[in-house]
Amino acid sequence: MTEAAPPASGDAPRCNVFLSYAHVDRGRARRVLAVLQKAGFSVWWDEQLEAGVAFSRSTEQALETADAVVVLWSQRSTRSNWVLDEATSGRDTGRLVPVTIDGTPPPLGFRQFQSIDLSRWNGSLNSPEIRNVIEVVAKLASVTPAHRSVAPAALPARARRLSLRPRWLVASALIVAALALGLFLLRPFASAAEADSIAILPFENLSGDPAQAYFSDGLSQELRSSLAGTKSLRVTAKTSSNRFRNETGDSTSVAKALGVRYLLEGSVRRSGNSVRVSAQLIDGRTGFDSWSETYQRNLSDIFAVQSDIARRVASALELRLGKGETITSRGGTTKPAAYDAFLRGSALQSLSLGETSDRASLVQFQEAISADPNYAAAWAALSRAQTRIANAYAGDQPLSQQYDQAIASARKSVALAPELGRGYSALGYVLLNGRLDARAAAEPYRKAYQYGHGDADILQAYATYLARVGRFADSESAIGEALSRDPFNPVAYRTKGLILFAAGDSDGARRALSKALELSPGISGTHDTLGQIAFLQHDYLRAKTEFESESTGLSRLQGLAMTLPRLGDRAGGDAAYAKMQADYGENARFQQAEVLAQRGDKTAALNMLERAYAANDSGLVLLLSDPLLAPLAGEARFRELARKIGLSGD
Repeated sequence: MTEAAPPASGDAPRCNVFLSYAHVDRGRARRVLAVLQKAGFSVWWDEQLEAGVAFSRSTEQALETADAVVVLWSQRSTRSNWVLDEATSGRDTGRLVPVTIDGTPPPLGFRQFQSIDLSRWNGSLNSPEIRNVIEVVAKLASVTPAHRSVAPAALPARARRLSLRPRWLVASALIVAALALGLFLLRPFASAAEADSIAILPFENLSGDPAQAYFSDGLSQELRSSLAGTKSLRVTAKTSSNRFRNETGDSTSVAKALGVRYLLEGSVRRSGNSVRVSAQLIDGRTGFDSWSETYQRNLSDIFAVQSDIARRVASALELRLGKGETITSRGGTTKPAAYDAFLRGSALQSLSLGETSDRASLVQFQEAISADPNYAAAWAALSRAQTRIANAYAGDQPLSQQYDQAIASARKSVALAPELGRGYSALGYVLLNGRLDARAAAEPYRKAYQYGHGDADILQAYATYLARVGRFADSESAIGEALSRDPFNPVAYRTKGLILFAAGDSDGARRALSKALELSPGISGTHDTLGQIAFLQHDYLRAKTEFESESTGLSRLQGLAMTLPRLGDRAGGDAAYAKMQADYGENARFQQAEVLAQRGDKTAALNMLERAYAANDSGLVLLLSDPLLAPLAGEARFRELARKIGLSGD
């Protein structure tokens, strides 16, 4: 097959096949498209149109130059003037390939041509009916179809991504097979997928500008938030869904790996104020579309598009909503500028690259709020960013003032959207980690769980809080819920490991932490906890190895300061302790107390903890859940400190 000359700007390239269909039949059209492309034909269909290209001009040129016009007749397409015009062109030029996809006969004027019946086609490339389509197209195009040299294979709806994505994104078959096997082995549960369970895969960015990926990713996440707001549906979280961003395997394998019944995928093409969104709901058992739609709207209408997609998905799944439940996103906005800034901030925050990206995300959330002061989700995100920055980086303002600002932002979110789980979670987080007030954090965390039960991030934060206050059974249950929605999230496994370690289950903790490392080699904090486990089990050589592998400098130095003296290297331990003090200074008071406690110097350790409390050191939230501080548990000063923080019932 020879390539056509490059088209002029804005023109459609010459193709073998012009695919004509009614938009309501887009799901079935994609399956035919995938087979034709698999057979080696170049296919034009209207989703190839670039934003801003004149629709009629591009369509007319493609129709005039195609070797074959494949018309998909259906109950709806026989009444479409567009399809009738395109079929007429194919008929009058001897290029018509009529196909019926639901058994509907062609309309008058086209019944002299025998249609190929695909109404019972099972998706196989080797089925007689689809082979007929391929052979007819091959004769019209005067080419040899590629399917003659490849093994037959089922082609579910998801196979379309192989041809629509840039070639550099398509992995080899061996890599795909290895990935699929690895994902299956890593799966934390083997139960059958629940009937009402879904994963929203990252929408493809078709804008031609990689910098626009934040928008397509953000739209996917906002749809997750909308659908996760009902107890009737279990929605897989972002981290696990995004693991399949470049997955080229079939949809049934993806659904099985994620443990869901349905997949929602799509694409976004944005150009200026115009945005084109395509979405498809796929049944994970069969790989076929249950519903699909394409929206061509102004950017200001993106919110209506989100709501309609969520509503149509709920309708297709026949969800039975409980009293008061909705499928719309709470705490949102209707202002495009605010929405755009919020998505940019969320993308920056998720990078976790350090101070620069954290502060840049804060600026974006502030811009979102400036554009819409009633944007509750943006206030919640701003509070999180403010708390994170106050905890991690030096600032011009006193720490207490920074925390006051974060608390005010979270309270604003709660006031604007009293049922937004993210607002309560942000408030609980800053009250616990900023104000060191576990009692005040209890109610916000409870409400975060109440309203954010479907959000894996909220569940993980709640599980962490429960472990801090010693409610380990409830904590393990909450992190289990989080992992059921986010089974490939290494941070969630790290959190589970920390919870089990604090609860005294070292073997379970080690398994969870090892899983985190399998999913994300080098994830911070994981080797540190593995080192602590080995240290407390008196396996000092292993502890040393783990601490040396830790990527976080403070944790590495703290571990070596404890471990080297146990191996007879007191000078090395003292050097690590001195370097920790020199490099991290007052920000390492809590870690210094851990080292002193393990060296048996209780008085110095207690003094250091009290200095940490005076400086509002967020490490103190670990006071009762840190096994390294166990030697201090019986001390009155230790118990008094726990009481002040609200970690004890005294």
